[in-house]
Amino acid sequence: MEGDGSEEPSLLSPAAGGNGESVHMTASATDLIALAVFAAALLGAAFTDARQYLIPNRYPAAIALAYVLFATGHPLLQALWGLAAGFLMLVIGAVLLATRIMGGGDVKLLAATTLWAGPWLAPSFLTVVAFAGAAIALTWLTPLRRLMPAAPADLAAPEAPTGRARFAQPVPYGIAISTGGLYLAATHAFH
Repeated sequence: MEGDGSEEPSLLSPAAGGNGESVHMTASATDLIALAVFAAALLGAAFTDARQYLIPNRYPAAIALAYVLFATGHPLLQALWGLAAGFLMLVIGAVLLATRIMGGGDVKLLAATTLWAGPWLAPSFLTVVAFAGAAIALTWLTPLRRLMPAAPADLAAPEAPTGRARFAQPVPYGIAISTGGLYLAATHAFH
């Protein structure tokens, strides 16, 4: 009966264990601007990395600045957790850079994008990045690589790499990081 308090709570209500938000887009105008900048910078980084094996600093910088704009409309604690996750990823990335597993642009892009993940979305973000990266790496090991732009001379592996040299080829991992970032953008837009 309506109004007597006997109705069952909807699946989205806090009483039913939901967060009380609808499944429709609930981002504010400021959030949407920040998310648009975030997505545009991710696409730019992916395109540039695919074409030149290089991620200019402007893309991670734009992602970090967009996060600052996004964070202004959210609780301070959420912003601080995002900063902590981004800093931790920067430290991990420095190790990956020092061991020549990742390039500097990849590390900066990964750290800036992790700001948006925070500790709560970091596992799913990194899972998306890992799967996208694996797909790109496998593609780079097949004849399909011929369809991709050639690596710059200072990064390129020998013409017909064999054995372990096949695995030392440069891979534009910015594409995988950007794929994970676009997942984050969609998650924030529709949360």
